[in-house]
Amino acid sequence: MEFLYIIIFFLGLGFGSFSSVIIHRLHTHEKGIFCGRSKCPKCQHTLNAIDLIPLFGYLINRFKCKYCKEPISVTYPILELVMGSAFLMTSVLTGLDKPYLLGFYLLLTFIFVLLSFYDIFFQEIPDQISLPTILITGLGVFFGHLNDPVNMFIGFAVPVSFFSTMFLASKGRWLGGGDIRIGAIMGLLLGWPNIIVGLFLGYLSGSLYSLIGLATGKLGRRSPIPFGPFLFFGAYIALFFGKNILDWYLGMM
Repeated sequence: MEFLYIIIFFLGLGFGSFSSVIIHRLHTHEKGIFCGRSKCPKCQHTLNAIDLIPLFGYLINRFKCKYCKEPISVTYPILELVMGSAFLMTSVLTGLDKPYLLGFYLLLTFIFVLLSFYDIFFQEIPDQISLPTILITGLGVFFGHLNDPVNMFIGFAVPVSFFSTMFLASKGRWLGGGDIRIGAIMGLLLGWPNIIVGLFLGYLSGSLYSLIGLATGKLGRRSPIPFGPFLFFGAYIALFFGKNILDWYLGMM
């Protein structure tokens, strides 16, 4: 059993490496997002298989490109480690005895981490990933019978209506259109009433980050903050612990 978890962790490392390629190609509008040989973003030299081994390729080449000797950004191994750890955590929380559920949640974990890093890097959520994810999430939840259709609809309507109102009222200053699409993903996945937990945790974690940033001087009052990672964090926690959190809260009242 433990061996399977190790395999899933290394699988996550591989998907982390793959996601860094997707992020770069999406941002540069390079053709063939999911195909084509990987290249050094600085010298454009095609990378060999050993260069692409997650984490190890980074260490073997001593944190530099083997061909142009330019430093490799530390964000690459960080992304791989985050993805591997997220895959491992998802498999532990889901269990290995439900293949459909585990596969579906691992796919969403991959997308959550990918979009979170893209938002951190570039302050936007790409439509090429977010829009298909809305469809994938809806179909996965519906055909997997993971939530009641009525709860799915309410869960979808609440964040989409809320974020759309904020977007229109602020003319896009408070949040972007990408946050509306994240809200749609969250709503379909969590349903009602778990979506409330997800949104609350997203706003809470985002607020704490902002307060700490302001207190330490790392952020200014008008500093742009990528909201996507906090929403995805809220969705992930609510997915596995939302019911327990709701029961605890209602029990306190």
